[in-house]
Amino acid sequence: MITWKQPLQDFEWLIHQVWYLELGADDTIEQQPRLIPNPRAHLLFTPDEQKYSYDSGVAKFEGKGSHLLSVSDQLLSLDDSAPLKRIGVTFRPEGLYLLNSSIGPHLNQCSWPTWLDTFFGPALHSQLWQSNNKSHLLDVFHHHFHQLNLNRKKDRAFSITQQATKIVENRRSDWSIEQIADQCACSRRTLERHFKQVTGLSVKQYLMMMKLEEIVLSIYEQDAEPDWAEFAQAFGFSDQSHLIRQLKHQLNRTPAKYLKNRDLTIDIYGDFE
Repeated sequence: MITWKQPLQDFEWLIHQVWYLELGADDTIEQQPRLIPNPRAHLLFTPDEQKYSYDSGVAKFEGKGSHLLSVSDQLLSLDDSAPLKRIGVTFRPEGLYLLNSSIGPHLNQCSWPTWLDTFFGPALHSQLWQSNNKSHLLDVFHHHFHQLNLNRKKDRAFSITQQATKIVENRRSDWSIEQIADQCACSRRTLERHFKQVTGLSVKQYLMMMKLEEIVLSIYEQDAEPDWAEFAQAFGFSDQSHLIRQLKHQLNRTPAKYLKNRDLTIDIYGDFE
């Protein structure tokens, strides 16, 4: 298995990371990986005949080839099998808006909409698959996004939303929505409206997703079962029961059952370091 992830220099304001996953024919996947609710859209470049399948329990997305996995507020099960190759571009929560300003409200989608061909045509696909070398892929993306010149598409809605997401990312996720709006020099109503327009999420949904991501990463780094009471306090929950209820709601199982199965994407494929 080959995995890596890397920020894209000069485009950190747009792209969370570029990443690569490759499974050889001899690699085995012990259980279906599950992807937690995610406020960042993933643009996935794959071989044309490679199948994909994402199942939320409510809807199932299946197809072949490259695809865009939108912002999702649902837990997704991936039906992966070896051999497998994926080149991924994970956008910042507000990033996809600059490619298509009407995309925000479309949560829980997976396809290759025709408008993507304007930005990521066959020539780019061909360049990407010339080598799986990290430097090659990063160079191709750097040149490509430089040519797209998406800076010119920034508007007030994007700028306010990006300011808000950066406040949260700077470990100030315990701030209230009113405090975030104050830091963005706008009213809560304006913040909520622009945030929904740009990301498709409410600010509250985004805060919950970011907290879940932080909790999952922290659990992943634990060698033994955490002290849940201390964990609850560290992440701002009123008590242990509140934490467990929230995790059960987000992961569809109790923390203890999750620890027994360890079946999230980070458990199956690692943290791409």
